[in-house]
Amino acid sequence: MTSTNTNPLIRLEDVLRLQQMMQLKPPATLPLSFIGEDVKLIKEIRKKVKTANQNNVTRTQAYLDYYQKHPEIHWAFLAHLVSRNGGYYMTDLSTTLIKSLLSSEKQHAYFLFLEHSNSAIFHDAYAQLLLYEKSKEQNSNLFHLLSAFHISSFMKAVWNDFWQHRNKTLLSIALIVNEQYHIEKNVLFKKEFQRDVLHSWQFHTQNFLGMTQIVFPYYSGNKIDLSGTKVYHFESVLRRIEVGKTLYVLLFYSNLHDSIYTFSLKHPHTGSRSDYNSDIFTKNRNHSKKLYSPTLNMSWGDRVHLFLRKDEWFEDASIFSLLESIPASSVKKIPLQHHLKVQSAIKAANPFS
Repeated sequence: MTSTNTNPLIRLEDVLRLQQMMQLKPPATLPLSFIGEDVKLIKEIRKKVKTANQNNVTRTQAYLDYYQKHPEIHWAFLAHLVSRNGGYYMTDLSTTLIKSLLSSEKQHAYFLFLEHSNSAIFHDAYAQLLLYEKSKEQNSNLFHLLSAFHISSFMKAVWNDFWQHRNKTLLSIALIVNEQYHIEKNVLFKKEFQRDVLHSWQFHTQNFLGMTQIVFPYYSGNKIDLSGTKVYHFESVLRRIEVGKTLYVLLFYSNLHDSIYTFSLKHPHTGSRSDYNSDIFTKNRNHSKKLYSPTLNMSWGDRVHLFLRKDEWFEDASIFSLLESIPASSVKKIPLQHHLKVQSAIKAANPFS
């Protein structure tokens, strides 16, 4: 699968057109009621979302499967790769190195934070993707059904615009904005995550040590290299959006797309960092010469999530300015030895670990 895009810019008229669509939307009314085939389809999509939202591994694979079928939906592949990294962070919590920084209670709190963020994004986005898939099958715009899944009014306008104009980049950036504001409103504002994770000294220590690196493994000849970026100030929604844009441009507007895609197909996600570097990492806890990196099912069991409410995050037109700027394409190669440097930094900070 080849990415043929050459210009990542979104035209101002595309953004203005979206703004006009939002201004023309009808005033809020009573919740819509659905009948007949609509009800059947809504139930079908909800069932598929729930099945695929079992854990980080199932979510990550679902994104990749979807992208294989619908390569015009760039965001699905970006989500697959970011979700891979979410799995790495989850299993990192079970390693000896991280245990030297975090108590068992903190490990559990961090896992729940990662898992709930990962699953909340999937719960919101995958329903949208499946509705687009069904619209393609029927060759009919079905986005009026987005209301059944409590999708933001912002994304309703975006999907309707995409159905008509097919601007892949605009859709991708809009999904990045939507999902970050979605978890900002529905996950990160929760008091337990603010207290136990975002405001903890361990969270800021991980930032300082460079442990919040998002990596995109790719083939360079017969060997695997890494590209990606560091994530600083995760608590800032605007910073997370900029990171998402940077990763999107790296994935679709550099020459790495095909090599990253090949890696993703050849190496099913397990959560272990040995998926991309078996010279440094191992799934074997007793291996003395490599860093232990377990699979997800070796580290954490599945969690049942109750998405009882999804608050509307879209409030004013200032959000549209986030669609107007995209970073320039640049490939940032990450040395495979980065993890060894992190290990040394942790040991230096914890000499008795």
